[in-house]
Amino acid sequence: MKNRKITFASLVAVLIILSACDSERLGQFSAFATAGSLYVTNLHPVIQEAGSAMIAADSTTLIAERNLANGTSGSVEKDPDHFKSRVIEDDQLIEKYLANLQLVDEHATVLGSYFHAIAQLTDGKAASGTASAATDLLDSISKLNVKMGDIKFKGPTVSDTAKSLASAATSVIVAHFEVKALDEQLTKAQPVIQQALTLQEAALHLIGEQLKEDLRATLTAEETTEVVDPYLQKQGVPPNWNSSREKFLRAKVNIDRVNSAETAAKKLNITFKQLVENKNASPDMTSLLSDISKMSGYASSLESVAKGK
Repeated sequence: MKNRKITFASLVAVLIILSACDSERLGQFSAFATAGSLYVTNLHPVIQEAGSAMIAADSTTLIAERNLANGTSGSVEKDPDHFKSRVIEDDQLIEKYLANLQLVDEHATVLGSYFHAIAQLTDGKAASGTASAATDLLDSISKLNVKMGDIKFKGPTVSDTAKSLASAATSVIVAHFEVKALDEQLTKAQPVIQQALTLQEAALHLIGEQLKEDLRATLTAEETTEVVDPYLQKQGVPPNWNSSREKFLRAKVNIDRVNSAETAAKKLNITFKQLVENKNASPDMTSLLSDISKMSGYASSLESVAKGK
């Protein structure tokens, strides 16, 4: 009888521990879902400024070509059709780039909605409608994954880039959650969401490379017009020269932080994998939130460069 009591007591203790572990895991997943939603919020301005940077860089190039032509025999007045076709051709390329950026943004937005639905499932009291809504969102993400994979900015497609990333999705066995609705949802969702996060990471890698190129083009022109030329003026250096030079130098150094969005997407991807496959995972949520927060600060710093302020 004594042994049976000990066995029963031990079983109760184990169940209490398991319940506590699962409760902690649900809390972690809820925190992750919140981080995912914050990622989407902070991604919107990054995508916006990536488009602005492309337009600013191309406008700088077109203006430079026009100014150069006006100083030679091939002025705009003598060959207007050539310069007209240059603008129209570049407009068409930029429109395609902006459309691709919008697709990346739409993909992230639906992901954010899915994370919000998942967060509601973690309390175990969500109505069946929440699980149904999550499934509908999952279907939308799956369809958008196909479109995302086909995007081509420069060089390889997003799908090909995703395959080359170290954090690319691999086969994962989803660890069981006690909350039935969440457990059923994640079993279906894991491969789709893992792919979606990998595609986000790949897309942001490609956007980041293009963004670096665009910012460098804009800053090179800015160095000439705002720093070098004013310094060489016969009447002397203008009063705002030092502040213009500081703005240029700080913006130039800031280019190195262009991959902050890609880093956040990668960390989100890794954290999701840890949570769904390992009951004892202890992902660094503080580090994840820090990386996501950096996206917002970087987007703000991009604005003055891309718009030439």
